[in-house]
Amino acid sequence: MLVVGLSETPVHRLFSHQVLVLRFAGRRSGRGYAIPVSFLLIAHDESRALHCMTDIKGVWWRNLVDAGDIEVTWQGQRRQVSVEVVSAEPEAIRNALGAFCRASAISAFFAGVKMVQGAPDPTTLEQAAAEHVLIRLGL
Repeated sequence: MLVVGLSETPVHRLFSHQVLVLRFAGRRSGRGYAIPVSFLLIAHDESRALHCMTDIKGVWWRNLVDAGDIEVTWQGQRRQVSVEVVSAEPEAIRNALGAFCRASAISAFFAGVKMVQGAPDPTTLEQAAAEHVLIRLGL
């Protein structure tokens, strides 16, 4: 993939403000994966985390359940991060997806969330949240 290859070159500056690369091993196969995903930087008091969203129907994210730490390429550098997959907390998923939609109209479009005056439509947000998984990355 082009983004994966460019993520550790000076060209990363074109996309690293919204895309990072998750690097992890398959649970059973041990095969290495590099998956580019959009992210949202979340700051809480003195801590920072990266949130990523993906479709629940995809299978790759299951490799991250109980993974502990993984490597990401973010802002041109590889970093170790803790990973937590949130698939059974509807409110947390809805809140994270809402934040993604407010930050990016493209995220709202691809998630199937209608925006009304800059805010996610509650009905379509609820429906979309039921179809997504939240991946929290601790920095």
